Amino acid sequence: MPKIALLTAAGGPIELAEFPLTTPAPGTAALKLRMAGICGSDLHIFRGELPLFYPFAMGHEMVCEIVELGEGLTTDATGKPLAVGDRVVTPYFWTCGQCHACARGRSYACQNLMAGEFRTHDQPPHFVGAHAEYYYTTRRQPLYKVPGDLPDEAVAPLNCALAQVLFALRDVRLGDTVVIQGAGGLGINAAAVARTAGAAEVIVIDKIAERLDVAADFGATHCIDASGISTAEITERVQQSTDGIGADWVLEVVGVPGVIPDGIGFLNHGGTLLEVGNIGTGRTFELDPSVLVYGNKSVRGVMLYDPVTLAVGLSFLQHTRFPFTRLMPKPFHLVDVNAAFESADAGLVPRGALVP
Repeated sequence: MPKIALLTAAGGPIELAEFPLTTPAPGTAALKLRMAGICGSDLHIFRGELPLFYPFAMGHEMVCEIVELGEGLTTDATGKPLAVGDRVVTPYFWTCGQCHACARGRSYACQNLMAGEFRTHDQPPHFVGAHAEYYYTTRRQPLYKVPGDLPDEAVAPLNCALAQVLFALRDVRLGDTVVIQGAGGLGINAAAVARTAGAAEVIVIDKIAERLDVAADFGATHCIDASGISTAEITERVQQSTDGIGADWVLEVVGVPGVIPDGIGFLNHGGTLLEVGNIGTGRTFELDPSVLVYGNKSVRGVMLYDPVTLAVGLSFLQHTRFPFTRLMPKPFHLVDVNAAFESADAGLVPRGALVP
């Protein structure tokens, strides 16, 4: 029978469970996984940095193909006809459409947000995580048809890494300066997005030289190797790269609370820090709030995105000059999921990859 990966305890191991396939409910779809990513959130979950129940269905970053369409589902969210065999992407979360945020057009901040993995895998349709052979959508997860000229390697990270930074950087304007803290999957995607949006300077900071080499190929105008140098030295280099003004935007995708004050220090007056990376709960940092007041600086938390961002992302991938297929390494097979997580957790690749 088809398999799905379940995390049995913090730190693993991950075990494969078998369940039968079921007929998709009206308005939903049964999808076959083609490729899935292992993103930073998956690693936080694997390490036990989020409060979870076990066993936990793993994975949310994916590209799939349609196996069966439930009654009434005939087109994707943009009106394109759907058929068995079509490749699709879908947001791995869904919103209620009725809460205060949703009613005011801020569905990305839904107060009743749900993510796919938080469904119950031991009841039909069972396949609720992307690290599996199949995935079943809910009625509130729109599908977006993937153009035929896009390879799986480029599309697989779209519904998390790329869509997340597309939405986070949505207000970047021509001529802005952007600092990106972290050159993992999100950071490298963000460099390409910022440059495409017209940013004049895109400064990427990381402690792993190999990651910075990749960032340089994805739009970074300056790369700062933070290993062995102080925050003051990093700040000085940011200042030098921005004519002494500082950055309009800082995107934090390291996932370490201690770098947030550093990022605020990189900002110019009126700049904004976009906080994306710290999804682990219960962690803190110290900050003198006067730096926000006197600098008219802002901090904006960014969680998830408007689903239409997936359509924007597909168009972006079709027309980009950046080699997105390079970000997904040679994938592990699902049966080797523990080895795949070990490799990703060691930081050996920008993004881990799994195929059935």
